[in-house]
Amino acid sequence: MKSTLSLPRAEELFDKISQDNEVLRIFKYHSLRVMYFSALLSKKVGCYDEDLRIASLFHDIGKIGLSKDILLKPTKLDALEYQIIQAHSVIGNNILRKTLNLPRAAIFVRDHHERWDGKGYPRGLKENEISIQGRIIGICDAFDTMTIDRRHYNLQTLTYKEAFIELERCSWSQFDGELVAKFKLLIEDLELPSSEKWAEDEFLMDKLMGHVFINCFN
Repeated sequence: MKSTLSLPRAEELFDKISQDNEVLRIFKYHSLRVMYFSALLSKKVGCYDEDLRIASLFHDIGKIGLSKDILLKPTKLDALEYQIIQAHSVIGNNILRKTLNLPRAAIFVRDHHERWDGKGYPRGLKENEISIQGRIIGICDAFDTMTIDRRHYNLQTLTYKEAFIELERCSWSQFDGELVAKFKLLIEDLELPSSEKWAEDEFLMDKLMGHVFINCFN
């Protein structure tokens, strides 16, 4: 089913929401990078389409109603706080399915925290029960969080090499190991800026994303 929300309109909507909402503004560039990585990986494995691109951009939209104090808590979350964080996958699914009328993209948003071993959330799906698009977004989300956005969790960021070691360690438990291997080859072929520069330099981020839009997605 073709998305009823066009890509330009989706990106315009995302930009507007991220400007108006403090939580989404904090995660704006994270979401853009996850879309960038997810689109490239999905193209590599032959499952790229508009729903994947929109879902990867909006994968954290469910955080819009969550407390910033919980999302950015510098210490370990307690059990209730962790359950609240987990709810963002379901909230995001509902926003895309009911509000934006994007039922297929909503599935990918819902699935991006499921695990290959069935220990993820919200539905405890395993292996190929999880949409391949959800598996792709999950890997790209984890990679960006480990290398750039761990500052939101008061954790030390990892180098790209260290992040790949962690992704490989979690292959066939948390992640689809075949997709991890293809993602590693993809990233090794790119000339990424240092994670510190990419995280903080808005001009560079805008320039890179403009390049992606022109050369990859049109």
